[in-house]
Amino acid sequence: MTRKRSVVVAGGGIGGLAAAAGMAARGLDVTVVERAGRIGARGSGLVLYPNGVRAIDALSGRLGARIRDVGHVTRRDEVRIVMEADGTVLAEEQVGTSTAALGAPQIPVLRTALHRALLNEALAAGAAVRLATAVTDYITAPDQVTAVLSDGHTIDCDALIGADGIHSAVRARMLDDGPPHYRGYTSVRGRTTGSALGTRGHVVNGRGIQLFVAPVGGDTLYWTAKITAPPGVWPALGPDGARTALLDAMDGWYPPVVDLVREAAPEDIVVTDIHDRDPVDGWVDGRVALLGDAAHPMVPALGQGANMALEDALVLAEALASAAEVPDALAEYARERAPRAGAVVLASRRQGSLDQGADRAAEERRNSHVRSAGRKDVALTDVLGWQPRARGPERVAGPTASMTALRTKKGTSAMPAPHIVLISGSLRRGSTCDRVADWCAERCAEQGASARVFTGAEIDFPAYRPGLGTSHAAVAGFLDELRAADGVVLVSPTYHATVSGLLKNALDYVNDIGGPVPYLEGRPIGTVAVGAAAQGAVSTLTTLRTIGHALRGWPTPVGVAVDRVPAADTAGEQPAPDAARLLQMVSQVVWLGGTRAAERKAVLGAVA
Repeated sequence: MTRKRSVVVAGGGIGGLAAAAGMAARGLDVTVVERAGRIGARGSGLVLYPNGVRAIDALSGRLGARIRDVGHVTRRDEVRIVMEADGTVLAEEQVGTSTAALGAPQIPVLRTALHRALLNEALAAGAAVRLATAVTDYITAPDQVTAVLSDGHTIDCDALIGADGIHSAVRARMLDDGPPHYRGYTSVRGRTTGSALGTRGHVVNGRGIQLFVAPVGGDTLYWTAKITAPPGVWPALGPDGARTALLDAMDGWYPPVVDLVREAAPEDIVVTDIHDRDPVDGWVDGRVALLGDAAHPMVPALGQGANMALEDALVLAEALASAAEVPDALAEYARERAPRAGAVVLASRRQGSLDQGADRAAEERRNSHVRSAGRKDVALTDVLGWQPRARGPERVAGPTASMTALRTKKGTSAMPAPHIVLISGSLRRGSTCDRVADWCAERCAEQGASARVFTGAEIDFPAYRPGLGTSHAAVAGFLDELRAADGVVLVSPTYHATVSGLLKNALDYVNDIGGPVPYLEGRPIGTVAVGAAAQGAVSTLTTLRTIGHALRGWPTPVGVAVDRVPAADTAGEQPAPDAARLLQMVSQVVWLGGTRAAERKAVLGAVA
């Protein structure tokens, strides 16, 4: 009988428990060693973004269902208000539509609920948990590693995972790189039930303070105030003193926001100075690896700390469950995770500096940025498209061989996952144009891309005028998606043998992306004409390609005319010619979009 591979996880936080659950479910013998006397978490809540939700779903479908039950699954029509301290609205972020196209929702959740779900999943999968004990050191050997515990005992294992947080003892033993770096601001966190703000998310910008608010289910909101301050000052006040000081600092703010802090449950308030570390690649020492905050602590400006730990947990679990030797598996895990995590650390640091608005000039820069971008954190768009990588040999089944040959399988390319925006030019909801655009989006997703469809009803904007994106939330959202796009597909009806005026009007907004000249520079543009009239289809495709050239895009060689939505795949049957051409066009856009994404230095572009 083959012996199970044994793993000790130092730390029972979000990353440690998620990794334990994933590894145990994949047949590993896992022991979690946690310094606290009980598994739990303080600090109100956090947001699981689509990348984190995808990681959870891939770790365990049962776990994904549990998280949806205990958190607030963001609705497609949900909006988050970004405002100044006095209540003046700067932007309305379309948080529902901006994440729905990524294939997973955004889920704010209480930390306690997330911890409980992860613990239950780890235990159900067979992991053991050892409390009131910490890993203080380790001893390496060629065929094992020995974890040294705070109670004087040791555990011999095949692998040791340091998931013991920002002050990781495992990291100190591995890298000896000193303490983390204070980033100039602290945080006060809490939760409030029955707030006058309702169940809508908010971001409130004050001078030297930014307050983030999110619903976590029922009528409960969690909130985090980030406050510019010297290190150590706010934690020394304690929870009650910090809340009093925060209320003093919020004098004159929008009253419902002040009441949110005043009415928070006292036992849930947590005060923490904000630190991070410079990115490093050295996460592995033979049979020992780092995970989560132990590997890449980051400031909370993009809300990615827990999400990145969940990504780590999935990649690690699959690496150690493979046939590779433990040192090789851990080295591959670090090679896959370190570049992305390092880029997110630096992007979070930049966003955090912008968010604080520590003086009058910085405050105005931040607020002007929000007005022009239509959202708080444009940098987040580039983070959320992460997809779990398919591993191992792929089974060929389902679609016909000819159809399969046209589809790029998920994970088979080293290129980053591109983001494709599809625009339907029909005003009628549920039109053939809309359904063709949806069909194309599904094919994009099958090839590992994220996709966002704009229907005609969504892009029926007011008459275009320059700068409208700064004052019209729907226009701002449309422009944000085009900024984030690596490829665009235009789907127009063949009315009167000409391109849809609605579509042309919407594309005029592209002028606002980069100033007086239109910019879709380098993005591949696919074109689809929908209608039965052959001559009209030819004219429509010609016009669409002309628009693509005018927008400085990169029109693909294939323009496709269809008169209906392609039929579902049927095993053993060849796809219809129209469906095959449409799939070929989508595949070209995805491939070229992936090339563009790679040229932007993978997920976050060039990292200084």
